[in-house]
Amino acid sequence: MTNSNLISVFNGSIQNIQIQLVNARELHSFLESKYQYTDWIKTRIADYGFVQDEDYIIVTQRTNGRPRKEYHITLDMGKELAMVERNEKGRQVRKYFIEC
Repeated sequence: MTNSNLISVFNGSIQNIQIQLVNARELHSFLESKYQYTDWIKTRIADYGFVQDEDYIIVTQRTNGRPRKEYHITLDMGKELAMVERNEKGRQVRKYFIEC
């Protein structure tokens, strides 16, 4: 896998400021965390003091089932989440985010 396709980085807006974002669900999957996604993201937000509408936004996606919350996080938040995983995947994706 090349660095150019590790995780999708896209342009978004937080408080009317254009910024690069990452889907936290995709990051969680790449990191191969042993924790369920919802528990992982909520715990990380609480433990590390991330702030909604500053470090991340929540986007509700409607599918055939019930709506699902997607956390779109800044690259800085993504770097920190990758770093605290303390594994090779975390180091790899952190370097990738730095290059973005």
